[in-house]
Amino acid sequence: MNDGREYPRFDISTNGTLVLDTGFKIPFVVKDMSQRGAKLLLQHSVVLPERFTVEIVSPDKRKIKRCKSSRQWQRGPLVGIRLLSAETIEL
Repeated sequence: MNDGREYPRFDISTNGTLVLDTGFKIPFVVKDMSQRGAKLLLQHSVVLPERFTVEIVSPDKRKIKRCKSSRQWQRGPLVGIRLLSAETIEL
């Protein structure tokens, strides 16, 4: 089924942390992810700024993907983000 997306989405269930410019950290679960974006479920409903950093733990717990990101939409604790730049950190 073609839903008009530029890149396919993949269901994934891994943890991560959203880091605001102030240093405040918000834990989340990644619900699905594509090459350019992700859908996150925050532990608590928090109104997010337009830009922030996310750190996503790989499913095998061997890497962290740190990404500059922007909020595309938000419905309570569910957030769609665009990944703007990324670096991978080996654990």
